Amino acid sequence: MAKFTIAPAAEADLDEIWHYIAEQAEQAADKFMRDLAGKFQLLANNREIGRREDDFIVEMRMFPFKNYHIYYFPTEEGVEIYRVLHGKRNIEELFEDYIGGLKE
Repeated sequence: MAKFTIAPAAEADLDEIWHYIAEQAEQAADKFMRDLAGKFQLLANNREIGRREDDFIVEMRMFPFKNYHIYYFPTEEGVEIYRVLHGKRNIEELFEDYIGGLKE
């Protein structure tokens, strides 16, 4: 079976998402995380189903889930989950800030 791994930035995103939802209901936050993990496995099993996001980072793909965008890279074993971001965030600015930080 294909596998998914979670990059440190995505770990931080998931922690932030869980805490945000858990402020209202921990059970809902737990369910959301289980559902997200199901999508991660779907992506690992079907690496090419997300839309390519080469404008941000070459070979990166995006798959929507509810109000969030899952950014990932296909790997030999499955996928690496790179970021999980709310769709209303300024995604372009986030990636530009990240890339800019790498170049400095």
